[in-house]
Parts: sequence; C-alpha cells; structure tokens
Amino acid sequence: MGLDELNRSVTRAILRAEALPPGSWDAERAFRDVADLEEEIAAIAGAHTVEGEVARLGAVTASMSAGDLVRAVQMAERYLADALSERARAKLRELHDEAEAEIARAAVVAPNVEPIPFIWRAA
Repeated sequence: MGLDELNRSVTRAILRAEALPPGSWDAERAFRDVADLEEEIAAIAGAHTVEGEVARLGAVTASMSAGDLVRAVQMAERYLADALSERARAKLRELHDEAEAEIARAAVVAPNVEPIPFIWRAA
C-alpha cells in the first residue's frame, strides 16, 4: 500500500475510532488499527519529513488511546533515535513520559493478589 492509500486509510480509521465510546473495547481496537497504520506510514516516510514526524507522533498517541502503554513507550523510544526536529522530539519525549507515568500509576493501584492455600478432599 502506498503513502496516499495509507493516509486515506488512517484518516478513515481515526474517524471510526473517535466515533466510538471512549475507553470501550471497540474504540481501543480501532485505535490499535490507527497505530498500525501510522507505524506503516512512519516506516515509509522519513523521520526528517513532516509526514514522518506526524506519523511517529500519531502512532504513539494512538497506542496510548488503545490502552497499549507498553507499545507506546517502546515506539517512542525507537522513534527518539530517529533524526527528528527538536519540536517533534520534545513532544515524543512528553508522550513517552506520560505513558511511563500511566504504567507506574496502574502498578500502584493494581490489586495485590495472593494465592489462597487449599486442600482437595473427596466428597
């Protein structure tokens, strides 16, 4: 798929994702599709181009909207190694830090689950 078709596809995917109830499973799935498409565009468009920078930021943002914070952090780290403008690099660093902070918050509020010992007995 060429850049023109990818751009059309990502626009349709964004509109579909934004029309769904925020935080719903369907919306998260739709934002995963957006992230996949943006990642494809980022792979084709150079990091030094506006389109490449927008795709990289879009891929990370869409991953966060999909609730896939680990993927967002991994992509941000990978994209920070690219030749980006200072403005795009700062925004990417901000998204990276936001995703990491959300992961840390989730770890703090996650329930502590401990195994319960039991013994099987015949009835």
